[in-house]
Amino acid sequence: MKNKITRMLVVSVLAAAANTQAAPKSYMQTGAKSRSKAILVDLPVNLPGLAQRHSEAMYLHSNGSGQTFLYLEQNQGKTLAILNVTDLASIREVGTVRVAATSPYDFVQSLSDSATLIRYRDQSGFAIISFKRHMQSVLVATPGLLNVAISHPYGSGALFLASTSGYDTKAQGSQLQVIDVSKPAKPESLVTIEDATQSLEKQDTGTLFLLGKTGLTVVRRPSVEEEYQLEATYTN
Repeated sequence: MKNKITRMLVVSVLAAAANTQAAPKSYMQTGAKSRSKAILVDLPVNLPGLAQRHSEAMYLHSNGSGQTFLYLEQNQGKTLAILNVTDLASIREVGTVRVAATSPYDFVQSLSDSATLIRYRDQSGFAIISFKRHMQSVLVATPGLLNVAISHPYGSGALFLASTSGYDTKAQGSQLQVIDVSKPAKPESLVTIEDATQSLEKQDTGTLFLLGKTGLTVVRRPSVEEEYQLEATYTN
């Protein structure tokens, strides 16, 4: 009888061990940090609650005080969840802020040290989100940027836009637009070039040459020109 009980206990232990080994890998990782000698993976369950919600897109922003924040677009674009990721070993929730987005969007590119351009996924246009105060992020509608196909930063305070991606192949009816975004809350259209065919940039002086229907337009950056002249003077 004693030997029979012993055999039953051994079988039970072996069965439990087999079940543990057969458990799905994802289940075994739940609640744990996956790691190797070179890589550490923090699963959603290891992160703050805001990181465990469904997000449409995200944006990484560093402010002037050495802090870095990760913005998670949630609730169909109407909410930004904010995480402080300055210390990656201790990612912290900051909170959420509501923005006046009309639909989900993608973060296109940074415009300055405190703003980014977004493009609505329903192709209804663009907008600007200012992160100057991370808990008071503001979405600025930009109706003048509708139907824009591509965008490029022009220095730290301007944005170069094109209505079609084929402006440099002499596409008919294309437009080039230069937007002043040095004040993200009040973006200003400086010039629109009709029937644009080509653009060239002189990088040392930050000069932009644009060919359009009425001829050549030159967009200048005086501060960069001054820096170039000073450097040239000292060099010579």
